[in-house]
Amino acid sequence: MIYILPTDTCYWVACALEDKSSYEKIYKMKKRDFAKPLALMVKDFQWLRDNTDLTDEQVDFVERYEKPFTVLTNSTPVELFLRFWDDSEEHLINKDIYERVAFRVASNSIEEDLIATLGPIWLTSANLAWAWETYSIEKIEEDFSYYIDKWTVEILGTYDLDPNIPASDIFEFDGESLEIEYLRKN
Repeated sequence: MIYILPTDTCYWVACALEDKSSYEKIYKMKKRDFAKPLALMVKDFQWLRDNTDLTDEQVDFVERYEKPFTVLTNSTPVELFLRFWDDSEEHLINKDIYERVAFRVASNSIEEDLIATLGPIWLTSANLAWAWETYSIEKIEEDFSYYIDKWTVEILGTYDLDPNIPASDIFEFDGESLEIEYLRKN
């Protein structure tokens, strides 16, 4: 199943980590290049501590970060998951693009409830690949009505978001230090 949900920035489209079919449909819905990876949203900062290469100090840093963020790092459990898919005939079509994974942490009850049910979720902004972020349900229904009618797509949270909220900062740490390199800064 595919989900469209509000986040701390804009609306995003998501699916369960293990849902290969919905993962590929997200790319089709957005007309997104398969060379561009999706992010993973996890339930909390402890998940980052337990399942990524981030140090405790780096997790403390992102936990105190004042703006929405996406952090790139390595994750042995995700790498093992992708390797498991590699050994089966049902592997992700673009599994080789995940040298590192972009992580977001749940920031509202809708995200938290979905992750409590599904575990970590793949996600990307709910807009067509060439378009700006989407903040209204009306625009979601306009852009994705065909897919909402054709596939199982559940819209969670049917309220408009503030279009003045900037997109998340995207960064990675330099090794184990707290020095960060921004890939996008708003």
